[in-house]
Amino acid sequence: MDRARVTGIDRLHRNARICCRAAGKGGGAILFDGPVAIGSGRWVPVPGPSGQGLWMEIKRIGVLEACRKRGFGELILKALEQAGREAGAEGAQLAVRHDQVRLVDFYAGLGYVLADDVELTTPNPRSPPPIGMRKDFRTNT
Repeated sequence: MDRARVTGIDRLHRNARICCRAAGKGGGAILFDGPVAIGSGRWVPVPGPSGQGLWMEIKRIGVLEACRKRGFGELILKALEQAGREAGAEGAQLAVRHDQVRLVDFYAGLGYVLADDVELTTPNPRSPPPIGMRKDFRTNT
């Protein structure tokens, strides 16, 4: 494992906890390579399927183009999921934009399944409907 990745992992987890506490309602994670932020993501609490239980909505995971295909998106997602679990979330939902359908396989590989009933906290009425996905932490770790 290269030095930048190890540094990124250590700082990612520390920043995820800080962001979650500071936000009070959801949180985020920032991945650094030395002093440079190379990726981030955030989450907000939402009701679970059919309005039952506490879940989390994963929002806006992004990694700089030069840093993609190195596992950093997965690191960010896992840090967000861990923060949600620590906050009592029973699962996570997310949306894949219509112009990023390649990410459906990425999320499916990490335990997410298609879910046509995902309701987003901030839908964009000017964009085509996204693809909803969900992961139940009670049955899928």
